[in-house]
Amino acid sequence: MSADLFESLNEGKAIRVLLVDDDEDSYILTRHHVSKISSGKLVLDWAPSYEKGLELIREFKHDVYLLDYRLGARTGLELLKEALALGCQAPMIILTTENPEVDAQAMKLGAADFLSKDKLDSALLERSIRYSLKHFETLRALREREAIISAFMQNVPCAVYMKDLEGRYVYANETCAKVLRRKIDDVIGKTDAELLPKTIAARARNTDQQVINQRKAIETTESFTRDDGTHYWLTNRFPICDHGGHPMMVGGAAIDITENKRLEREIQETSEREKRRIGQDLHDGLGQYLTGIACMVKVVEQKLESRDLQEAGDVKKITTMVNETISQARDLARGLCPVELENNGLQAALQELAARVSRANVNCEVKAPQVTKVYDNAAAIHLYRIAQEAVNNAIKHGKARNVTIGLNTQNNQVTLTVQDDGVGLPKGTMKGNGMGLRVMNYRAAMIGASVSIAPGPEAGTMVTCVMQNRPPQKARNGKEVKSPARRHRKEEEALAEH
Repeated sequence: MSADLFESLNEGKAIRVLLVDDDEDSYILTRHHVSKISSGKLVLDWAPSYEKGLELIREFKHDVYLLDYRLGARTGLELLKEALALGCQAPMIILTTENPEVDAQAMKLGAADFLSKDKLDSALLERSIRYSLKHFETLRALREREAIISAFMQNVPCAVYMKDLEGRYVYANETCAKVLRRKIDDVIGKTDAELLPKTIAARARNTDQQVINQRKAIETTESFTRDDGTHYWLTNRFPICDHGGHPMMVGGAAIDITENKRLEREIQETSEREKRRIGQDLHDGLGQYLTGIACMVKVVEQKLESRDLQEAGDVKKITTMVNETISQARDLARGLCPVELENNGLQAALQELAARVSRANVNCEVKAPQVTKVYDNAAAIHLYRIAQEAVNNAIKHGKARNVTIGLNTQNNQVTLTVQDDGVGLPKGTMKGNGMGLRVMNYRAAMIGASVSIAPGPEAGTMVTCVMQNRPPQKARNGKEVKSPARRHRKEEEALAEH
């Protein structure tokens, strides 16, 4: 090997080699081989015993170590273990006789190479040192890169993980481990079924399988209920493929959007409160004024009729128009502030909605096979608004003449459907491009529900919304634990009162 190449391997400095061997003849022979490799570029030091070798290794002054297998009562493998335990990262070459078992053991422990002393010559020694140094540089670069990536992954504000095709975690950063309430070592090798509640684990596994089968990224919003409330995570799962494009693992990155959800909910609650206020103003303010005007106009109409004046017919028309305006104002007020929803629940509010729609020459009915109860009143408001939007879309865009609102509560979930006989949605609208569809999806996401839009059984469109519907939990003190939506609404109302 040329001196220039050795110089490039050690940045122009002489390469210091330590031989640990209790046989002086072996040292003399090794020194001879080193002298033939490169003049002045390799410096050989000698430790004649296990103890002396360990002492010099502790100084970390050498670039390569040659460890004889037999060192009195100890072995080179034991010295290798101690050196690695001390944190020595320089390459170590074991000098042995022909013994495959020892050679395999040496490589398993972390030796850079092994050489047979019986066949050792300058060319073989040069090649082994060159390989070991190059290998050491490669490993050091990899370790530095791993350290950088690890530092990055441990400090990113999102949970990052990788799973094998069987769903076992092969990597998880600190944030991911905190979400799972485990230490990183307790996460690796386990599946979601061992770390998460049954329903959440099954949903995660199902999404992982979709990523593997479809070979594309999937974004979902997931929720975890903890002692301090419900936390929401925006998760992106993606396949990690080999050179042939075949999935090897599933990667994932999830960021906590709980605060975003809270702000969104507060904005939505503020909007609902303003709608209620406007609805009440329409009913109690404008509605009362219009009623008064209608009574006064009616009196004028009756006076004109008693005098048999022709203008009585015109005033009668005005009376009719004012009464129609009163009716429209009341419908608008009820749409903005569904009193039935507050007093008698979602089913009654939907029946009132259907009655109002039916007055506009569209046949609208509610089908609910039994008395339905939605436990979360704040979520019921969102369901009402979704139904309201779906009905409006059916009439305005679908030109429907018949609309059926379905409501069912079974198996701890509520299912809301709106089916019409209209022309159906335009091609491509199923993807949720329209404003109304985006609003429905947004409201559904606020309450952890899902919305699907599909062609009706015979014609028109079917909108389906499904939401979990569980009774309120009881805290240890026996009081009801309010859902996040209900809790934030109470806070909003309290602020409004002050």
